[in-house]
Amino acid sequence: MKLILVVDDEVDILETIIDTLDFEFEKKIMVDKAMNGVEALAMFRQKKYDLVITDLNMPEMNGIDFSINVKELNDKMPIIVFTGHGDVEELTRLNHVGVQAMIKKPDVEKLVETVNGYIHT
Repeated sequence: MKLILVVDDEVDILETIIDTLDFEFEKKIMVDKAMNGVEALAMFRQKKYDLVITDLNMPEMNGIDFSINVKELNDKMPIIVFTGHGDVEELTRLNHVGVQAMIKKPDVEKLVETVNGYIHT
């Protein structure tokens, strides 16, 4: 069973991601959720996650800063950024940080496809 941390400040998006992952990967995953990077980082320090999915624009700590902190704690942690924003500059920063993928909202199918690659490794 893989443990996934999903971080997004929009409740509807967060629930959609979780419901979709639960449906697609039934009995293969467990999902924890957080509403911002600060909350997510505290959770990340407490548990051993197999994958992180995060938004970019969030209050208290944005997705880039959260990803940097995660990589400092575990440089091998796969991170997927699922965002409605993001430009070439942000993509460059995310690549530099070590984020594995950036997927534009609301492409949930692409998110599932990408997560599937990490679930079966």
